[in-house]
Amino acid sequence: MPMLERTARATYAESALHLGSYLLYPQAGSALASWPEGKELALFVLNQPIPHAETAFNHIWSRANYRLCMDGGANRLFELSRTLDKTNSFTPDAIVGDLDSLKDSTREHYAQRGTAIHKYDDQNSTDFMKGLMYLDSVLRADKDPADCVVVVFGGLSGRLDHIMHTLKVLFNNKERQILIVSDDNLTFVVPAGKNAVMVNRQVDGPTCGILPLAGETVLTTSGLRWNLSGHKSSFEGLMSTSNIVDSHEAVSIETTLPVAWTSEFNPKA
Repeated sequence: MPMLERTARATYAESALHLGSYLLYPQAGSALASWPEGKELALFVLNQPIPHAETAFNHIWSRANYRLCMDGGANRLFELSRTLDKTNSFTPDAIVGDLDSLKDSTREHYAQRGTAIHKYDDQNSTDFMKGLMYLDSVLRADKDPADCVVVVFGGLSGRLDHIMHTLKVLFNNKERQILIVSDDNLTFVVPAGKNAVMVNRQVDGPTCGILPLAGETVLTTSGLRWNLSGHKSSFEGLMSTSNIVDSHEAVSIETTLPVAWTSEFNPKA
């Protein structure tokens, strides 16, 4: 193990380690940044324009064990596949939701290619939530949800109520690894306690934020331009936004409540 990695592992030995963008771009042979042993990968497409279609999306699609479209997300995928002239390359395992946005032409196209189409009539859950239910109960039945990393494309653009519910789903599933990829950011939940968020400066930052969406928390950080030391942070009070990642290794976050970590994301091919 290289000296830098031995030092990093010792430094963050008491912290929960979060691979962040290294889950999208793992580094084989690295003790800190390689794909976690025993983990599977699921890709979700929500009903919004697919960000980073020719870089991160294409890369994650090729690696994913499971590929799901949430309702109208299937229309987005079909449109993308035609734009890229890859209509036979992007075939999801399932289309899930109340299916009120799914076009007949999209349904027919994917049904002919063996995609499962599952309708949930429940109007008390969003299509994102329905996707997680289908993943856990059908595609990964009898498997631990914590053993599957979920990478979601879309969900943090467009209507504000949709954005807020995407964040709510993140916090309601804070025990599992869910990462949201948007046009500008990579976002995920950091749980209460001591945490180390690994930084890949090739794709991460420099701008970042720590969002106290679970309530007033107390934050202590290192590795940022403007660090906090036992500072209270809340939606109505101080929030660490427009901060800068200075560390080339990891950002340390100690928090009394779960928080959302979000950083600029500039994916490579």
